[in-house]
Order: sequence, then structure tokens, then C-alpha cells
Amino acid sequence: MWHLLLGAFIISFSPVFVKLAAPYGVGGDAAAFHRVLIGGIGLYLATLASREPRSKISAMPRGGWGWSLVCAAFFAADLVTWHLSILYIGPGLATLFGNFQVFVLAVWGIVFLKEKPGLRFFLGLGLAMAGLFAIVAPAWASAGQHYQLGVVFGLLTGLFYAGFIIALGRSMLVCGEGSQLAVMTVNSLMTAALLLPVLLLRGESPALAPGMPLLLMAGYGITSQLMGWALISRGLRETRMSLAGLILLLQPVLAYVWDLTLFARPVGAAELVGVAATLVGIALGVRRR
Repeated sequence: MWHLLLGAFIISFSPVFVKLAAPYGVGGDAAAFHRVLIGGIGLYLATLASREPRSKISAMPRGGWGWSLVCAAFFAADLVTWHLSILYIGPGLATLFGNFQVFVLAVWGIVFLKEKPGLRFFLGLGLAMAGLFAIVAPAWASAGQHYQLGVVFGLLTGLFYAGFIIALGRSMLVCGEGSQLAVMTVNSLMTAALLLPVLLLRGESPALAPGMPLLLMAGYGITSQLMGWALISRGLRETRMSLAGLILLLQPVLAYVWDLTLFARPVGAAELVGVAATLVGIALGVRRR
């Protein structure tokens, strides 16, 4: 569980990198591409240095490659819709909407995996989602004409995000214990291959200018993709699916906090109460019965 918590904390900085890179001409699709490409290269180097036999890409079974392709497709769709949502409603709200994945993962775990979370989990889930609603609701009244479109892209992000987490868990199950590095390396590089044509069709260049754009994208790939998802992929093997979805709600809450503190986003009392309620809900939900 602690791997999952630390991973969620690290990837909460993802929209910060995207927003900081935008003034330097790095578009959303380009940021997504460089995140998985740079992170994938870093993960590949880690597989070469690892002494774990199953961390080698050559050790992955055929079924693992198939699930990795499914995982990469979901992740590519997740990144594209998330970056579009950031464009319309900003990094904090886009990340909050995208994490409605908790509903999908909870239903998946209960219906298909026969999980039976206790009352405390459902109380924590309800409080966390009520907190997210309190954060988002004040923005609705003053929303511009693109706000609803941003919400739609945000909700689609959550759907694809849930599919990615489910496929990632299945991929690691097929590949076996110790395969996290290999699985995340293949997933990352496959996602980059799927994103490149999207990037080119939308008229964005995959080239990065030297200096700050390159540094920001290197930081984005190394922290969010290499470190963050390596930790999350390990944590998914240690945590039941419904609880994993709840823990990952830490990411949007922190992303919203970074939006407030680093970019001076206006905030009201209701939004602050919502952040507090979400954090309490997560803490309640992750505690054992």
C-alpha cells in the first residue's frame, strides 16, 4: 500500500510539468509523448541494471505482450483526453474529474473480483467523493463556454484511466512476481509509439528545444513515468482493486493543491473544505477494518 501512496504523490506533479512547459511551446500531446518516451527509456535502462530475471523484457510471456498493448491503448487515450481537459478547465480540475476512476475500479473489484470491502471503505469513498464535488461545484457557476467540454474530456480520462489500471494489473499478473520493470518499460514505449502519429496528425512536433523545455520534459518522464508508475505498478500487486482506486484519489487532491499554491489559483472556503474532506475520506478508506 505504501508503494501506491508514494507513487500517487509523485504523479500528482504531472500537470505541474505540463503547465510549466506550455509557455515554451510544448503542447499537450507532445508532453504526453515525451513523458512516456523518456520514462520508457529510463525504465529500459533500469531493466538492464536489474538482477531480477523477470525484469528483463525478453522474459515476458506472449500473454504479457498482449495485455501490455491493451494497457498502452488505454494509457494513450487517457493522456490525450486528460491533456485536452487541462486545456479547457486547467490542471487541477482536469485531474480531479479524471479520477472518477475510483467508481469504475470499485465496481470492477466487487463484481468481477468478488471483493468485499467493509463499511469503512464505503464511508471513506463517500466522504472522498463528496469532497471532490465540493471542490468542483463552485467552478460550475462561473464556467465559460468550454467548461462542459473540459468536463466530458475529464470524465473520459477517468474511464480510460480505470481501463489502464485494470489492464496493468492483469499484465503484471500474467508476467509474474518481479516483472514490474519489464511491464512498465514495454507499456511506456508502446504508448509512445501510439501517441507519435496522434502528435503528428495534430500538427505538433516531437522535437524539443534545448534548455528549459528539455529539462521539464526530462523531469516529467523521470518522475511521473519512471518513478511514479514503477511504484504504482508494484503497489497494485499488494492492494485490492477497490482500495487502490481510493488511494489513487490522493493524486487529484494534491494536483489541485499544487494548482493553488504554485499557480495562485483563486480558492474559496468550500473548495478548501472539499480538499480536507477528500483527504479524510482517503485516510478513512485505507485503514484496515
